[in-house]
Amino acid sequence: MRELTVPSSAVALRSDQPLTPAMVSTVWEIASALDEQRVPVTVPNAVWVEVPSARLRGEGGRSDNVWLRECLDRLMGVKLSGEYRGDPWGAVVLAEWHITEGGSLVRLLIPPAGIHALRSPANFTKIEAHAAHRLTGHGRQLYAILSDKKRLGRPYWTFTLDELRALMGVNDKTSYVRWNNLRQWVLDPALEAINDYGTVSVTMTPEKRGRSVHAVRFDWRWKDPHDAAETLAENDKHSVQRRKPQTTTDAPPIIEDQPEPESALVWWSSLRDDEQRHWIERTGGPVKQVSGYTITRKEADIARAAHQIFLTSQH
Repeated sequence: MRELTVPSSAVALRSDQPLTPAMVSTVWEIASALDEQRVPVTVPNAVWVEVPSARLRGEGGRSDNVWLRECLDRLMGVKLSGEYRGDPWGAVVLAEWHITEGGSLVRLLIPPAGIHALRSPANFTKIEAHAAHRLTGHGRQLYAILSDKKRLGRPYWTFTLDELRALMGVNDKTSYVRWNNLRQWVLDPALEAINDYGTVSVTMTPEKRGRSVHAVRFDWRWKDPHDAAETLAENDKHSVQRRKPQTTTDAPPIIEDQPEPESALVWWSSLRDDEQRHWIERTGGPVKQVSGYTITRKEADIARAAHQIFLTSQH
């Protein structure tokens, strides 16, 4: 049994079986669904969450849910453990699951410790998962493969081409037997997406045996929580504005009348759960009534509004 330590937290994950990239991707989707359904970070009881099965299967997943059932069974074996005020505790990530509506909907029962592990904004893995959720296709698959190796404490990993094709899910595509095609259509776009949206900087080095490429080495540097929060804030911008510097000094700023997003999110992630609940109540909560209309607010928007009030109160 291998143990995976969550950064910036005393919580640890244990699994009787290796966490495959597909399982990591499924966990991302569950965490994203919890965010979208505004499930609080701290809950007194287990929570039922409904997610479309197609979303959990991912791109190219089997439509008959055979793999998904196996994945959910394995997730029930992923355990959480830690200490609270010196007292040890243990829980599972997923307590119960049901596939309903003719196979189109999945109902998941997640215990309080699992909710907290997946939803806590103070947890670096939450930031990482949020950024990674924006990846699609080959980018997400490669990210999951590399983050699985990162959890082993390695700064690099070398895959043979056969291993890489199998892990990337293109083993049955004859056009990707050629290295140039695999690199151009699969690996290069995946690396570009990861380095643009993810929380890690990755480089790729082909390794030759004779005149042919035999393996590929990936080196990575995972960002610290501050850098990751900046990446998350950057990715919240519109795609036209993302990572584009201000070109003139007399033009208005790209984002007006609000604190720098990265500062707000770093400040927000440093708060305790009870402090976040205080600010959520003070700023109107995730669902806010304005002039007779109900507005659903993103957590990042709540963080920015709370940070603005906090800064004002300091002057």
